[in-house]
Amino acid sequence: MDNESIRWWRLWATRHRVAAALLGGVVATHVATIFGYWFPGVGLARLDWNTANGSVYVPFASPLEKFAVGGAFHYLDGILFAVVFACALHPVLPWRNTVLGNLTKGLAFGTLLAIVSVSFMTPAVYGPARGTDPGFLSLDLGWNYILSVFVWHWAFGLHLALFYNPLPSNAANETTAVETPQASPARYLRTAGRSR
Repeated sequence: MDNESIRWWRLWATRHRVAAALLGGVVATHVATIFGYWFPGVGLARLDWNTANGSVYVPFASPLEKFAVGGAFHYLDGILFAVVFACALHPVLPWRNTVLGNLTKGLAFGTLLAIVSVSFMTPAVYGPARGTDPGFLSLDLGWNYILSVFVWHWAFGLHLALFYNPLPSNAANETTAVETPQASPARYLRTAGRSR
């Protein structure tokens, strides 16, 4: 699964971990957010984290203002969680930095976030902000909501791991010897420009 077509990206992510985490956070948050709106198409509950966050931050605002303000905080949260994942959790999770290992780390991180969401955020923050009582572990919202929250966070974690996908430390050191245009297009273009 770790072939040359993605190795250049993995090398870049290894050398620029924070940048890869920031980019991964933006992409993962966006993709998962879109999935949340599409969930009813596959029988899951619609998840609108933008409006849910807006109900917390600006409870008396218009629906559009709730969506906009909540969306800004929702994306900021996703980006910050991605940096926390890259800097604090990814290095200590037990799987190796292979493509499969990194995807497993992302899935584990998504599972952790989903547990926090159904056990604390929904019952203690989002539910009260919307005038509802989701109950212990959000059980009063039903299995469909709980499953949707887990699928949403799995989508987030897996997409984050696709972008934040560093090489094992020994492989990153070995890769610096010879780079082809396919392995590092930016460096190839810089080198080619100097040789003219």
